[in-house]
Amino acid sequence: MALYSNSAFPHSILRAGNNPWPMYLFGQIGGANQSLQVPFLYKVTNVALTSNVATISVSLISGGGPAPYPLQGSIPAVGAKMGVQGTTAASGAFNVDPATITAVSFASAASGTISFALTHANVASAADIGTVVVQPYEYPDLVVSGSASQPFAVTSTPDESDNSRSIFAEAKWYGTMPSAATVVLQVANVDDDSRYYTIENAQGVLGSGTVAASDALATIAGSAVTQSGAEYSFIIGKFIRAKVLSITGGDGTTGIVVTISA
Repeated sequence: MALYSNSAFPHSILRAGNNPWPMYLFGQIGGANQSLQVPFLYKVTNVALTSNVATISVSLISGGGPAPYPLQGSIPAVGAKMGVQGTTAASGAFNVDPATITAVSFASAASGTISFALTHANVASAADIGTVVVQPYEYPDLVVSGSASQPFAVTSTPDESDNSRSIFAEAKWYGTMPSAATVVLQVANVDDDSRYYTIENAQGVLGSGTVAASDALATIAGSAVTQSGAEYSFIIGKFIRAKVLSITGGDGTTGIVVTISA
């Protein structure tokens, strides 16, 4: 996603709504402009395996573009989640679900090869059948201390018990982990950088459990994630954004994805 713009010139502000997928404050999934990429569906034409690396030749059936407009010329991303069904070579050894793409080679969007790790004896290149599904990939935003996300306009009703004022936010780091970092959620009534305020969550969360309520959305300490998300109740501000309040360590690969569901 584009980072926060404090420009006086008009710029777009996305609107939060009731979608079956989350909204991206930092990062994006699939194509640009919050477009949800349709999962790739391929038919298998050939398989091979050398030194525990499987390579499958595939031909595109559908998907790969922003919903609801597939076949937009994109190709799978390294790191994306994938699955294989219906192959017959090596007694179906290539049928894995899930796996992670380690390499791709496509001369065009219509056909190419996908590689993934597979522990098995070598298998000579051979024609095969089957299907491959590749899920949309999340692309992080590279951030530094002070980076703020593009804001969302929040829609809510005057009823303070309305669940539309409650959200869940999650942060996921990519690349080299910072040694320390704090990400917060901020709101404002007027979309101006100086008028955003950090808000406290109702409950922090981590993969292994919950943490105490605080004003942090996500934290890293000692190069380890100490909080990865938070629940917020009864948000009043009109505009909402994430901000990297502080970050130390990391490098040019350090990025973050922050999603919210409302």
